Amino acid sequence: MLESHLLAALTMNREMGMLLLWSVIYGVIGMVLTIAGFKIFDWVTPIDVEKELAERQNVAVAIVCASVILGIAIVISAAIGG
Repeated sequence: MLESHLLAALTMNREMGMLLLWSVIYGVIGMVLTIAGFKIFDWVTPIDVEKELAERQNVAVAIVCASVILGIAIVISAAIGG
């Protein structure tokens, strides 16, 4: 009886470990793709986003950047999630 409980616990820990590993892998892939998507957005836009945010503290640009990041993250999440 004790052996079956031990075997079940070890099997569950191995499965949970694999699920955790895959979650971390997909999380890192999602973050890398989100950053790459934002860098592409920054490259395509005619304004210097970094200058607008850092020097001029343009709130409108910050809101647009946040919206772009959220939109990219939603698309990547849907693509990874299936």
